[in-house]
Amino acid sequence: MIGSIGSSYNNYELNAVTSNVPEDMSAQASGDVEFSYNSQDRLVFEPTTTVVHDVKMGKNGPETSRIRLGKSELQPNADDKFVFDQGKKEFTGAVTFATVSKTLEMFESAYGAKVPWGGRGEQIKLVPDGGEMLNAYYSRRDNSLNFFHAFDPKNNTTVMTGESGEVVSHEVGHAMLDGIRPGYLSTWSPDPGGFHESFGDCIAMFMATQDDRVCERVAQETGGDLTKHNCLSATGEELGQVINNASGKNATGGNYVRDAINDFKWQDPSTLPSRPSNNNELSTEVHSWSRLFTGAVYDVMTGIVNRNMENGMEPAAAIKSAGAEMISLYGNLFKEAPKGDFTYEDMAKSMLKTDAKYMDGRNGDIIRECFTNRNILHGGASMIGSDDNGPQEFRMASFTLDGDGFGMFAGAKVETPVDAGKLSLSDDGQKLKDNMKRLIADGRILYTEPNQKIETKDLFDKDGVPYTGVVRWVDGEMHIERNTIIS
Repeated sequence: MIGSIGSSYNNYELNAVTSNVPEDMSAQASGDVEFSYNSQDRLVFEPTTTVVHDVKMGKNGPETSRIRLGKSELQPNADDKFVFDQGKKEFTGAVTFATVSKTLEMFESAYGAKVPWGGRGEQIKLVPDGGEMLNAYYSRRDNSLNFFHAFDPKNNTTVMTGESGEVVSHEVGHAMLDGIRPGYLSTWSPDPGGFHESFGDCIAMFMATQDDRVCERVAQETGGDLTKHNCLSATGEELGQVINNASGKNATGGNYVRDAINDFKWQDPSTLPSRPSNNNELSTEVHSWSRLFTGAVYDVMTGIVNRNMENGMEPAAAIKSAGAEMISLYGNLFKEAPKGDFTYEDMAKSMLKTDAKYMDGRNGDIIRECFTNRNILHGGASMIGSDDNGPQEFRMASFTLDGDGFGMFAGAKVETPVDAGKLSLSDDGQKLKDNMKRLIADGRILYTEPNQKIETKDLFDKDGVPYTGVVRWVDGEMHIERNTIIS
C-alpha cells in the first residue's frame, strides 16, 4: 500500500492468538450477518455496519466460500453479529472481513464470474493485525491479505490498517488482479507494476462511491466539482497522517497516502528517476508511477459525473452513478486487457474497446479525451490495442543478463512474458535488460546465496517495502524471480 514512502518495519510476524471458538459455534452467526464496517477510515467517518452474505463459522471464526481468517478470536456477540466498538481488537477483524467480502462481491458482480485467487485454494486468508508495520500487503506465496498496526507519535494513537476500507479494498484489488491476470506479476516493466497499484487505488475509490455517506460528503465538499480535493480522491487518510507524523515531515503531500487529483502527464519512463524527490515528481517507483494512470481514470469518472449533472442529477446521485459506470468498465475490462507485458497506452486502448463492446460506447469520448490529455493516448487513438478475438496469449521467454551494468547479478537468467506468436525477441530482451539495470541500481533485487533458506520476512527491505525480485539458485545457476508479495 505504501511502497517507497519510509515505513516503520519492526516485526511482520503474525501476532495472533489461537482460536477458542466453541464447537457449537458453527450453528450461530450464519447466513446474512451484520458486521462493523467503514468504507473510509475514522479520520473521515465514524464506522457503521454492513451485511455480509453467506457467512458460516469456521475453526478460526467467520468465513465464506471465498475468504477465511487466520488464527483469531473473532466470535459473534450476544446478538450473533460481528458489530463491535471501535478500539476493540474484534472491531479490526470485523471491518477487514466485511470489506474484503463486499469488495469481492462488488467486483465479481461486474466481472460476471468468480474471480480466481492467484494463490492456491478457494479461500484467501485474512490477517487483520499481523503485528507492527506501517503497511499492508497481498502475498501470492500463501494466498493471503495482511494488515498491521503502527503508532502515531503526534496523536498518541495506534492506527490499524485493517480498519480502513480503502486500504483493505486496495489490497483486495491486488489479489483479484493477480487471479485474473497472473502474468502481470511476471513482468519487470514500470507500467504493469504501476497499473497494479492504480488498480488497487481505483477499486477502493469505486467501492467508496457506492456508500451513500461518501457521495453526500463529496457533494458537500465539492458541490459536484470533483476537481476539488475530497475524501473520494484521497486514499488512506488516516494511514497518510500517521506516515507524515512518524516521519516528521509531509512525506505524502497531505493527510492521505495518494491523491487521484494530479496533473501528471506521460513521460518516457527511461527519462524518469527511480524514486521521487518530492510528491510533485513522477518516478518509475510503482506507487509513484501509478498516480499517472489513476489520475486519468479519475478524470474519466469526473467527466461522467459532469455529464450526469448536466442531465439533471443531483451531485451525490451523479457521483454514485458514475462510480457504478466505472465498476462496470473495470469489470468488463479483462475481457479485452492484455495478458502479459503492456504499456499504459495498451491498457487505455483496451478501455476504449471495452466501452465500445460492452457499454454501448457511451463513455468512449470521455475516455479518449482524458487519456489523450495525459499523453497516454496519442492522436486520439481511434483503434484499440488487442485484436478482435480478445487479448493475446503470452509465453514466458528466458534471457541472460549479459553485458555491463548488472554487477553481482551478471549472468543471471530472467523470464518475462512476451506475445505467444512473436518470432523475434530482440526488442523484448533489450527492454528486459534495461528494466533490470534500473531495478538493480535502485536496490530492488534481493541477492541470496545458494542453499539459503528464504523466509517471507526476507522479501522486504529495511523500510518494509517488498523487493521486486529475488535470486533463486537452480542447479548452481542464478535465476531472478519476481517477488509475488505486493503492497
